[in-house]
Amino acid sequence: MKTLYRKFKNLKYRYKLTLLILAAGLIPVMIIVVYMQTGMTNILHANEVDSMENTLEQSVEAIENQEMIYENLVDYLSYSQDLRSILTTEPESDYEAYVEYVNVADPLLQMPQIYHKEIRGITLYSESIQVAHGDTLMPLSEAEGESWYAQMNDDTSLQWSVRRGSGQEITASRRFYDDDITAVLVMTLDYQAVLEPFTSQLRDNTGGIILDNGGNVVYSSYSMDEEYTPVQPESVDYITGNYTYSSQDMEGTGWKFYIYRPTDVITKSARILMASNIPIVAGCIIILVIVGYVFSRRMVSCLERLTENMNQIHLGFRKVTVSSDSDDEVGVLIRSFRRMMDQMNHLISEVYEGKIRLQNSEMKALQAQINPHFLYNSLSIINWKALEAGEEDISRVTLALSTYYRTSLNRGETMTTVENEISNIRAYLKIQLIMHDNSFEVKEEYDEETAGIEIPKLILQPLVENAIDHGLDMSEREDKCLCVSAMQDGKYIVFTVCDNGVGMEQEKADQILKYQSSGYGVRNVCERIQVLYGTNGTVEIKSSPGGGTEVKIRIPKKAEKKAG
Repeated sequence: MKTLYRKFKNLKYRYKLTLLILAAGLIPVMIIVVYMQTGMTNILHANEVDSMENTLEQSVEAIENQEMIYENLVDYLSYSQDLRSILTTEPESDYEAYVEYVNVADPLLQMPQIYHKEIRGITLYSESIQVAHGDTLMPLSEAEGESWYAQMNDDTSLQWSVRRGSGQEITASRRFYDDDITAVLVMTLDYQAVLEPFTSQLRDNTGGIILDNGGNVVYSSYSMDEEYTPVQPESVDYITGNYTYSSQDMEGTGWKFYIYRPTDVITKSARILMASNIPIVAGCIIILVIVGYVFSRRMVSCLERLTENMNQIHLGFRKVTVSSDSDDEVGVLIRSFRRMMDQMNHLISEVYEGKIRLQNSEMKALQAQINPHFLYNSLSIINWKALEAGEEDISRVTLALSTYYRTSLNRGETMTTVENEISNIRAYLKIQLIMHDNSFEVKEEYDEETAGIEIPKLILQPLVENAIDHGLDMSEREDKCLCVSAMQDGKYIVFTVCDNGVGMEQEKADQILKYQSSGYGVRNVCERIQVLYGTNGTVEIKSSPGGGTEVKIRIPKKAEKKAG
């Protein structure tokens, strides 16, 4: 996120404005598209659920109407006095019982099959029947082995039982109400025919499942493409958790019906409609990009010309070339910039250039006052006078001072050689040793191959001066030592000035490079190296309380010139 923000921040204002215009146009469009897509999906989903509910309601109602017919038929037969007479009256002979079965029982129990094709058979089981009469009358002992008999309750309500598998059938059974009669009337129904109003709706990626009042699966099927096929088609939890569904209870049987469809199928039409709108949205985006770019280019062109003019002024071209007659903020800014530059040019002409001339005059005056030959001749006379008087210390100081100023002035040049810089430091240290009564030791490490390498002059003297004044002079130890070295490191030359003085905290040492001091201070040395070498030149300070201070200057080697 930060990377994107940084890239956006560094973009040109024209492109920023284009992106903002594009975002301002696209965000409302995308919100509307998402809102419409979501609303359309919800509407389609609601319509599909309503459609499934209506379909399921009609299917269950059709099955329920059939169930009421079967229940009324069973009630009619259960209350039939003719059947009860057969069960309660003891026949005089087997022939008389047979005639009564054929003339009374068979028409009552077989006639409904003619009008209701889904009825496979109606059988009356009773203890009073000793011998089975076809499929209509049977001993009660024959029913005890059937699966539906084990599921029957002790009450006289109509009981429903379903057998799935190879011998599919639906059984409706009821015990007789009369306590003097122990009998069960059983109606066997065609499984597919009874459920046909429901199963006929399971097409075009639709599935259904029916549970009895005990939660057992009565029916389960689906007609779906392979990608939508349910993994657990007989699990209600799986169906309700992964599909759009509708459910309804059937009162007479206690069954619960479920019909379901894949949610992706329902929303497919919404996605198709959305895909058809993509070219329109893409066209709007292209128009927004073109309009935004043209608009931003027209708006930003004046600012770009103003920026280019400012860059030219930064390079030294102080003429304003941009203009505007508009009264907006950009026009006001351009006119204010022109007035500012006019005033600045006026000030530069009257004040800055005058000061430059004054400084040049003062510099020439100072240079005229400092005549190197006069200074060297004066020091030479002092040296001879000191030798005549036998003052060797004065002679050594005079010679060192002469060498120091000769290498420092360097004929007015800003660059010198390593050899001259080392000679300058040697002369400076001779004077300092005499001034300090040789209270510290000087160690020198000097690579002679660096003698002719060109470097900025007076980069070591400020470091040595600081080491003596702020390191060794402040220390009370007996073995004071100052080390100066100039060594090669590949393409670089490294100067090191270190002492074993009082030292300082590293935080304070880091601040020295930022301290603004007058004259040739450490900060001055650091600035000159940065100006001459950029990031290739470095100045580092390491120090610790009581552990002394070490300053390293690392600069790239330049072409050698003859030492002198």
